[in-house]
Amino acid sequence: MASKVRINLANEQELLELPGLDSAQAAAIVRFRSQHGPIESEGALARVLGRPIGEDVRTRVDFSPSAGTAPEAPGA
Repeated sequence: MASKVRINLANEQELLELPGLDSAQAAAIVRFRSQHGPIESEGALARVLGRPIGEDVRTRVDFSPSAGTAPEAPGA
């Protein structure tokens, strides 16, 4: 079983481990976190990506809050 990706801690390269995610979407996630803070739900992630979240992504995403000192997640 594949490991979970902590959406609020992962860097762009780690976000690419999510099925179907491309580099532009990974960059959008990092940019959103730096401007608005953590992504707290599947709905919020869908808005950032501009598409619905499929079951393959849903089972791999962890929305746990990030540590405030994580350099990979500025503003998260």
